[in-house]
Amino acid sequence: MRKTFTAVVFAAAAGAWLALVTVAPAQPIPTEEEIIRALSPSAGSAGTFAPTRSLSGARGVKVTGSGAPVPSIDLRVSFAFDSARLDNESLLTLNVLGRALSSEALRGQTMEIVGHTDAKGTHDYNEALSRRRAAAVVSYIVQNFDVDGSLISSKGMGERQLLDKDNPEAAVNRRVEIRNVTRVP
Repeated sequence: MRKTFTAVVFAAAAGAWLALVTVAPAQPIPTEEEIIRALSPSAGSAGTFAPTRSLSGARGVKVTGSGAPVPSIDLRVSFAFDSARLDNESLLTLNVLGRALSSEALRGQTMEIVGHTDAKGTHDYNEALSRRRAAAVVSYIVQNFDVDGSLISSKGMGERQLLDKDNPEAAVNRRVEIRNVTRVP
């Protein structure tokens, strides 16, 4: 009887753990505040942006630091191999991005969405795929949030800027970068 009870408790605990693993996103989604902070030009900048501290790491946010011409972040917007279709996890990330871009802090700023691919496929194919990925993000943001479509553009980089150069076909290379390209007079 005791062995049966222990086995049932263990099975229930394992099932609960598996449910958590299945439901939880593959990586933490950056907060609206992290995105705003990463994309905000420093106060008092005149034509350039001051270096920002790095937020790189667990949340998939990478801030380009000192000497960078514009504040930018890499968001792990996941795409299936050979696809520009946004999945459910991507939509969670893009909802946070959309709220950040429509916030008072970033309202009126000019943003550029840059799509990236892994190195599978030809150069020309990856260029076109990365453009479609960036366009899918722009379309979702403009359709679902109070963001001026004339202030958000897209472009593709293909596989030219791999995050994991040692593993050019790794999924981590399929991503979207958001750049604040607002020019300060």
